[in-house]
Amino acid sequence: MELYSACVNCVMGNLLHIAGKSMSSEEEKILFLGEFISRITPEIKTSSCAPRLTGIGCSLLREMTGINDPFKDIKHEFNRLMLTIEEATQEMIDTMDDPLESALVAAGAANLIDFGAFREVCPEKIVKVLHEYIETMRLDMSVYRTFLNMLDRHRSLLIMSDNCGEIVIDKILIRQLKKVFPDIEITCAFREIPVLNDATMDDAVEVGLDKLCNVVSSGSHTPGYINFEAKEGFREFYSKSPLILSKGVGNFEGAEFEDPRNFFLFIVKCDNFSEKLDVPLNTLVFQQGRSSLLKDDNESNPYSENVRRFIAHSCSE
Repeated sequence: MELYSACVNCVMGNLLHIAGKSMSSEEEKILFLGEFISRITPEIKTSSCAPRLTGIGCSLLREMTGINDPFKDIKHEFNRLMLTIEEATQEMIDTMDDPLESALVAAGAANLIDFGAFREVCPEKIVKVLHEYIETMRLDMSVYRTFLNMLDRHRSLLIMSDNCGEIVIDKILIRQLKKVFPDIEITCAFREIPVLNDATMDDAVEVGLDKLCNVVSSGSHTPGYINFEAKEGFREFYSKSPLILSKGVGNFEGAEFEDPRNFFLFIVKCDNFSEKLDVPLNTLVFQQGRSSLLKDDNESNPYSENVRRFIAHSCSE
């Protein structure tokens, strides 16, 4: 995992925005900020990561407000929304030349449902852009073939899930995986407790993922998997998994370096990662493993072609 200076300011701004929904006075907000800064100070180092800071802040908000899940209603809203388009999206994917590739694209595009990256997400645009990605976007073929070869060899996959709503499209991906590899064993891991709009076991059951594959809690309290913070039993399961699909930037940020088992699938949603990965905003990234992004001599990334734009904070455009 790795922390970048730009992420610290972003985390603080996001948490203050969340605090503003339940704290009415400036005094409460200042008290929150003061305590938050005190708690994260030991973590302001490159060997930490933004999800760890966010986890600390969300824990503090629960302590100060007594509200366990400030995103509960909107998580339910987006789970229900995506369930209403699940069948049509499945039918659309079934018509594509390679339905499994298209399902991976769709599962990545659904990563736009992110209330950590965006203050507001427009439901109508989510549906529109999801279908645009399915029709126009293709994965890097060398990475995709490597992923398929590893699936064929191991017939086992651990999916590190990310956001509510997004997990409905994960159902479509899982169905396609089972069509291509009927004997595959698939496990989906979810957050232990609510954090931002990340999916928990309750969300998994709400959208019916538990009927398609094994579902487990990773023990994670952060919006991104951090191995040493997970439950001991899950850490062992994770270490023995031969192939992992990690969804979302948070799981990318918290991941260990140079792990060829780990394939990352996410949308680039901020200027910092756009710059560090050398791709435009809203690029769909599908890559095997990761290394440090702090180097000055990063090579250009292959994901800069076929980019589609999406403005999540405006429903009026």
